Amino acid sequence: MEVQVIEKVQGRIDRTTGLQINRKLKVAAYARVSTDSEDQLNSFESQVKYYNEKISKNIEWSFVEVYADESISGTQDYKRSNFMRMIQDSMNGKIDLILTKSISRFARNTLDTLKYVRMLKEKNVAIRYGRI
Repeated sequence: MEVQVIEKVQGRIDRTTGLQINRKLKVAAYARVSTDSEDQLNSFESQVKYYNEKISKNIEWSFVEVYADESISGTQDYKRSNFMRMIQDSMNGKIDLILTKSISRFARNTLDTLKYVRMLKEKNVAIRYGRI
C-alpha cells in the first residue's frame, strides 16, 4: 500500500478555494459604545485609535476602515448603520478580516452573532475579538 504525503501549504489559505492567498488581507475594525457618557466616549475614541494604529502597522494587512457606531445599542442591528455598511462591504468582497474589541461590541445576542458569523464565513471573512 502506497501512502501519499500531502505537503503543508505555507501562508494564508482561502477557505473556499483551498488556494494560497498571495496578497495583503483587507482588514477593517468595528467599534461601538452604547451610551454617550464621557467614559463610554473615551472608550469609543480609544477603540478607534487602537484599531487605526494596529491595522496600519501590520505589513501583511491593507487598511480598509474603522466602522463605528456611537451611542447605539447593539440589540437592534438595523439601527447600527455603520455595522450594516461593514457587513455589506464584507459581502461585496471589500473586507477579509474584521477586528473588534469583544463579541459584545459585534453583536449583543446569540442569534445575531450566529447570523452574521455564518454570512461572513460564506464570503471567507474572518472575525477576531479582543486585543490582537
